Amino acid sequence: VGLAAAICGCKEVVMTDLSYALPLMKENVDINRTAWSDNDVIVSCKECDWFQPPPLVELLCGKDNSKADVLLVADCVWLSSLIAPLLQTLNQYTHYSTEVFITYQQRGKESHGLFMEGIHKLFDVVDVDTLAEADLVKPDVFHLLHCKRKVS
Repeated sequence: VGLAAAICGCKEVVMTDLSYALPLMKENVDINRTAWSDNDVIVSCKECDWFQPPPLVELLCGKDNSKADVLLVADCVWLSSLIAPLLQTLNQYTHYSTEVFITYQQRGKESHGLFMEGIHKLFDVVDVDTLAEADLVKPDVFHLLHCKRKVS
């Protein structure tokens, strides 16, 4: 997803995962670097453990941005024990103007239910109609959500 964002014109892309996944992620960035035409695009790979998420300023290469502009979250809903830390991290990294797009394949009823309950408490959520928006048919177990923080 991060590579696609760079190819589509994002100026700065920070891809995150746990430490064990970073070497392969960095290798993929290096292999595909020629795919984005703008040489000013910055793509970095950083560790982000939802149980102890780093300050956003560390992920954003030391820039003094208080929150992210856009978050793309891919395939991050699978274990019930990870739902609360994921939601806390999303809450920490977003503000009221942050656009959050979440896509995942539903793998379990419990984790999906916990996630949907939690995401609706924090965000206004739109279940994107991929057929209407992009003429794309998807199975019911695939979800694409567009989220913005609730205004309290």
